[in-house]
Amino acid sequence: MKESEAFTLTIDDNGLAWLLVDVPNERMNTLQAAFAEEMSEIFALLHEKGRDIQGLIVHSGKEDNFIAGADVRMLEACKSKEEAQALAEQGQQLFQQLSDLPYPVVAAIHGPCLGGGLELALACDYRICTDSEKTRLGLPEVQLGLLPGSGGTQRLRD
Repeated sequence: MKESEAFTLTIDDNGLAWLLVDVPNERMNTLQAAFAEEMSEIFALLHEKGRDIQGLIVHSGKEDNFIAGADVRMLEACKSKEEAQALAEQGQQLFQQLSDLPYPVVAAIHGPCLGGGLELALACDYRICTDSEKTRLGLPEVQLGLLPGSGGTQRLRD
């Protein structure tokens, strides 16, 4: 239905929407600032089609990872605290759009689901994880002295 470089949205005959995350030319899926506009468009389309959709499943096209976090190069590109704050607010707004969808949203997790990837999963209504040794959930940015910037700390407490 809608395809971009990293995301493919399809809606099956049962009214289930499937959002495939598969960042091209990368071994691991990471969230990147360049994806913000297309993610927002996809979430707006999903909201608009609310009556026609029974639920959304977010899943990875990678064999061994869900989303391994945000691309740290985004932070390195920030030249001021205002730019870093704007980046965090953009993530918060995107994940709020996902959270506000009017039907159940499930993150189907296999492999690493870290940082921004876990924040995205926390914005979903449900998370289903494989029992694979590869599946790990976490917010490793705290080990770098950074707080999760896209609402993860608030969603963890809910």
